[in-house]
Parts: sequence; C-alpha cells; structure tokens
Amino acid sequence: SPTATVRRALEITTSSRARVCSHSHAPPRDPAAVVTRSLGQFGGSASTLCIQRSVVDHAIMALKLAAVLLIVVVVLGTLTVRVESRTLPESRNCTIPGQPDVGVCRPVAECAAFQKIANESESNLVAERDFVEALWCGERDEGEICCPRNGADYQAMEEPEDEECGVQGLQYRIRGGAIAQIDEFPWTAMLLKENGKTKHLEYHCGGALISRTFVLSAAHCVTFNAGGTNIKDPIKLVRLREYNFFTDPDCEVEGNMLDCAEQKVDREPRRIVVHPGFMAGTSPTYNHDLALIQIDPVPPYTDFLRPICLPERAMRPRRFLTVAGWGKTDFFKDSIGTINFSPIKMKVVLPHVDWKLCQQVYKLLHIRVNESHVCAGGKIAQDSCAGDSGSPLMQYDPRSGSWFLMGVASFGVQNCGREGIPGVYTNLGTYLDWIRENIQQS
Repeated sequence: SPTATVRRALEITTSSRARVCSHSHAPPRDPAAVVTRSLGQFGGSASTLCIQRSVVDHAIMALKLAAVLLIVVVVLGTLTVRVESRTLPESRNCTIPGQPDVGVCRPVAECAAFQKIANESESNLVAERDFVEALWCGERDEGEICCPRNGADYQAMEEPEDEECGVQGLQYRIRGGAIAQIDEFPWTAMLLKENGKTKHLEYHCGGALISRTFVLSAAHCVTFNAGGTNIKDPIKLVRLREYNFFTDPDCEVEGNMLDCAEQKVDREPRRIVVHPGFMAGTSPTYNHDLALIQIDPVPPYTDFLRPICLPERAMRPRRFLTVAGWGKTDFFKDSIGTINFSPIKMKVVLPHVDWKLCQQVYKLLHIRVNESHVCAGGKIAQDSCAGDSGSPLMQYDPRSGSWFLMGVASFGVQNCGREGIPGVYTNLGTYLDWIRENIQQS
C-alpha cells in the first residue's frame, strides 16, 4: 500500500544516509538543511543534523513516489469501475400494449407512470385489467414493469366513456316481466348453427360478451370434450345486438315513440377455447363447463352492444340473480304454440340457492354439485330451461350501477321450473385466472 511504501522508504534512507554522513561536519547548503539546522539549535550533533536532513529529503522523495502510486491506484480503480459498469446488463426494451413507442423494463418503484395506474388494476373492465397484467416484464416476482420512456404516461389506459362494462342505456326502464326490453342486457349473445338439411341458421345456445373479441358460453355448447373429439355440429355464427330472431330491424313501441335497435352483428368464431378440465359424458354432471369464443372485433359500444363485467374476486352472489336468453318457454304457447326456443329475448329473476343446499338436492338425483357451481331457481315456472345453456346468470350492483356475470347456465332437470330444484350454473368467480390468461394469449 502507499503507506507501507512510505514507511519502507524512510527506513532505507535513514539507515544508509546515517552511515554516510556520520563523519561529515560540513554545513548544509540547501533550504532543507536550514530548516533542519534551526531544529538542531535545540540540541544534537552535526551528524544528527545530516541524518535529519537526509530523512527529510528521502521522505519527500518517498511521499512523491507514494503520491504517484496513489494516482495510479486511483486511475486504475476508476478504470476498473468503468469497465465493470460496462458489463452491467442494459435496460431491456419492452412493448406497451396499444402504445406505439417502445418501453423499458424498470423496477415498479421507479416507474411513475405505473404508480398512477396501479389502483386501476381492480377495474371491472377486462381490457383495463389485462393491460396492467401485460405490463410485467417476465414474472411478477422479478418486480420489473414495462415503463414509458422519458417520464411519459401510459396512453392505453385512457379509455373512452363508452368502454364501461355492465351498463345499460336507461336503467329506469328495467322492470318486471318475462320479456326483456329491447336494449336490456346488451351483452347477451346467440350461438347459431346451420341446419344440415335446410341450411338455415338455428338458435343453439346463449352466451355473454365480455370484451370486443370474446364471448363466454358453456363448453357443452361447442364440444363434447377439451381434446377436440366428438365435436357436435360446429357453431356457425355468434350473433350480437339481437332481440327478436324473426324481425329485422328489431323495434319496440315506447309510448308514442318507436324504439328500434341497431342492426344485428354476426361474427364467425375465430377460435374456441374449452376449459381443459371439461369432460362431458364421463360423469353425471358438467364440471368446468366453460368455453371462450374469440371473434373479430365488434363495432363501437352503444346502448345495444356492450360487454358485461366479470365479477371481482371477493364478490358473492346476492339474494336474487337474473338470467336472460332465448331458451325454451311456454310464454308464447297460446299465440304461436310450443317451440324449442323463444324468438324474443327473455329474462327471469331467480333466488340464489347456497351450493351446499343445492348439493343435497342433486345428491338425491345422483348428480354432483360443488363450489365451482352456482345454483339459482327452484320456483315453479321460474327457471332457465332447454336452450338457455351458456346464457348469463347476472347480478346488479347498485353501488357501481353495473351488471356482473356471476355464472353461465350449465344444467338442470329435464322438466325445468320445478319447485325445490334449482338450476346449476358454472361459477365464474373460480375461473377468472383462466379467462384472463386465455384472453391475453389471443
């Protein structure tokens, strides 16, 4: 070290110069000697003065050498730091969904833009929650987020007003009765199949729009199992903005006004994702009876077309739930006779039944019910029925003014609407991760 170098230099110069100058009495001529001599006035011989002068001379030389060594060490240290800094990994570039500029992966605490939107991760809108999830660089435990450069904010989080989920055009128009209003439940969807003989489109199952490109329905509506074998007649179209199957356009008289819906929207399925746990026909029940149907983006949202909200994790079914769809009904038997499905969108309010009580009821029928199910109904002539499979079981939240998708119609007894026997629905709250994961992969 520099200190050791100085100490060693002093030891060498002191001993050698002391031997050389021990017999010399010539007065020193340089400024250093004057200083040492003035010191010598307080005592000591000429040889002592020579030794003192030599010590000072060589000490100065040693200090100069040490200073040079220190400079070299500092320079080398600086170079070392610089070299090491170059070997550190550079910030990774990343992609921010819906934003043209490239982002950079940074720790969450260092991204001001993410701090602003962190509270939005509990939003009810699928698109917003998925946006936040898509920002993580790698796994969550790595703690890095895709952050805009130069302190900018995320552009994708600026949602227009009409992106709200679960909202109906005129809430005061929701009233009792079997027939839904023309703009009620604008997220309900029809799954249509083609008749093999007539080639006409026929109603097959219901569904619910949850984003611009995804509809939720029952797995048994689209396939027998997740492996892709024993597929039923394929779904030809997903229809939205439908009200009356036999009229186009759909209109309704409201007072002295004629209220007409916008033209129906038909989309071919681009991809159908069946829950991997669904295996129909292997047990006397449908477990994991859920399917995601991907479609081309729908038009901008209006009073006649809007997604329903997915439930929050802590949300529990309320006392009463609502089902809407085009399933089998006796409502029109006096006018058009008995038909397999209702031509007009229907609705029914059903009491929620605890799954444990529901389990006891179906146990007598040798059918298994568990926590992945939601049960509702059990009142005479009030139930979802044949053709209602895949239809949404909904809950209205007066706090937010929004409707939430609590379940998807799965199964029930053959003669629906029987006292004491509720219908069974797939519990959406237990499948949120699966739904979001598959939407993100699209």
